[in-house]
Amino acid sequence: MALNFNCLGCNINQVIKISKVLNLSRNDEEKVIRKVLEYLSKADYSKCNPEIMGEIWKIICDLTNNNNPYKLLKNYYNNEMEKLHNEIVSIIEKSDNKFLTCLKIAIVGNLIDFAAKHTFSMDDLKNKIIDSKKIQLAVDHSMELYHKLKQAGSLLYLGDNCGEIVLDKIFIEYIKQIFPAIKIFYGVRGESIVNDVTKEDALMVNMNSAAEVIDNSDGSLGTLIEKTSELFKQIFYSADIIIAKGQGNYESLSTINRSGIFFLFMVKCEPISEVLNVETMSVVCMENVK
Repeated sequence: MALNFNCLGCNINQVIKISKVLNLSRNDEEKVIRKVLEYLSKADYSKCNPEIMGEIWKIICDLTNNNNPYKLLKNYYNNEMEKLHNEIVSIIEKSDNKFLTCLKIAIVGNLIDFAAKHTFSMDDLKNKIIDSKKIQLAVDHSMELYHKLKQAGSLLYLGDNCGEIVLDKIFIEYIKQIFPAIKIFYGVRGESIVNDVTKEDALMVNMNSAAEVIDNSDGSLGTLIEKTSELFKQIFYSADIIIAKGQGNYESLSTINRSGIFFLFMVKCEPISEVLNVETMSVVCMENVK
């Protein structure tokens, strides 16, 4: 979907956030902002925001000489979520519908996002996980997903954020329990961008024990198929089912011509809430019907 002009404010705000994280001087922060504004003055606004943000991120990394500014924060959330693993599994085991509980908890993890406007804390996340039974999906195609997984031989699960990847792994492990014959791939970004998952994050949480990890060879804030590797394209188009986590994957894949994609994410801004006719910060499991 094409860039919504409201996204521009978030994109500039990302520069300001990074400046604080890296403790940039006012002079250095100004250089980055001016370079980003120069790019935005010439950018093709028919592109989706994940692609626009990918270019902005390159500018940030080049001018700060740091290709992973959020590295320490990403490690923190991966570690903190891993500490909750047993507690989360206990919640799932005690639930009446393990599949639906896993799915809701996996979407709740989408709260961990350094590119969005909302604020969050580990306490917020823990409370939402504990109260996951009360969560209502604003768009609920979870049973359609369940029945299609039942018939599927392969699944490509596209990750989104650090920390959230731990919940993805738990969900994948339950999918394998329920559908043991399914082959599962876990897709990550090919390069660091904001707090999105890469192979480094997958290695941290031992994702390879649950799925075959593949990177898409690109550093956009979503999945831009035309920019991904031939291997990734092959898996993307041959997989029976795709689970795409996060709003960035929705923005970059919602118009693509392939069926069998299920978007699982938290709606984090008004432009997307208006498109889907749901409230901001609601959670959705939505099939991309083509």
